[in-house]
Amino acid sequence: MTRGKLEVHIVEGKDIKDTDVIGKGDPYVELWLDNDSSKHKTDTRSGTATPVWDKFFHYFVNDNKVLNLRVLDEDVGADEEIGVTKISLDQVYKNEYIDQWVSLPDAKVSGTCNGQVRVILEFWPTS
Repeated sequence: MTRGKLEVHIVEGKDIKDTDVIGKGDPYVELWLDNDSSKHKTDTRSGTATPVWDKFFHYFVNDNKVLNLRVLDEDVGADEEIGVTKISLDQVYKNEYIDQWVSLPDAKVSGTCNGQVRVILEFWPTS
């Protein structure tokens, strides 16, 4: 059983798809563990395809397997989804530190990438 503290650092994004017809995109990141209904999010970065969020989140994990990450474009009315990905936690449990760029596949167009997000994961196990 894997237990401990997981730190998730949402660092920055690059090539984030602009979904706005008028103006530029306003991306933010939403994240949650496994199927948890408790979601956390970064601040919105206005008018950029290369946002810097530099936001830390902390979780107490108890055998959690996946970190879900979704990037949205903040709009008046309904926010628009840019991309969703899942990050397996197996490697961070094993290595205790991972610094990686994750791709945001387009849910509507197969084989299309809507940008990338740099995520640093750090894990401190407890007994």
